[in-house]
Amino acid sequence: MPEVKKEVRTYKVRYVCDRCGIGDMEATGVVPKGYPGTYPHSCNHCGAFQTFDRQYPEIRLE
Repeated sequence: MPEVKKEVRTYKVRYVCDRCGIGDMEATGVVPKGYPGTYPHSCNHCGAFQTFDRQYPEIRLE
């Protein structure tokens, strides 16, 4: 089957801190062991801690 090209848009998805509303939540780099895993994040402004089922910032293609 031949290759087919299609233009896509790239988006950076960030999660704004629920506590301070200023900083972004950033993954701490700790990798989950179980499934489904949760990724720990900390706010780059106030240091708040929260876990998500994905890592932020996230790159999405549409």
